[in-house]
Amino acid sequence: MPALSAMHIPDLGPPQGAARLRPPLSDRWTRYDALAYLEASDLPSGEEHAFLAYQETSLMGAGWRVRVRSRLTAGGVFEPAAMAQQAQGATARGERSFVWGYQRLPSPADARHIEFRVHVDAGRPVRLELFARLRCADGGPAAAHSASCAWPADAALP
Repeated sequence: MPALSAMHIPDLGPPQGAARLRPPLSDRWTRYDALAYLEASDLPSGEEHAFLAYQETSLMGAGWRVRVRSRLTAGGVFEPAAMAQQAQGATARGERSFVWGYQRLPSPADARHIEFRVHVDAGRPVRLELFARLRCADGGPAAAHSASCAWPADAALP
């Protein structure tokens, strides 16, 4: 399983507040490994956002992908070939990351900002970041929260 930073919760622990998101249960066809987890509160709405990135690996030789599941928004599916192509394009444009999957950009009327970023180096995806900046009680922008994990290397089957 990939190394996890302090923001990641490998076993996801017991539920705290609203129930934690969890990856699907592994079976004899597919293995699911948690990669990163992020929770953030939007005070004006009382919403508790949660985001889970996990790796889905076929044990039947059909490859792997990364998925982001979200409690209140759409998530994302990160196919390795598409991410490699996007990483090459981002590098060619001089960008250090690109956004994939769900994105909510802030506006003058609503400070919420949510996105899933793939960071790149030398034309390759190297890190996945879950980013959320929600709102303080007065509706202004709250502190940003993020969790990240190394982009998975090609998964070796057991």
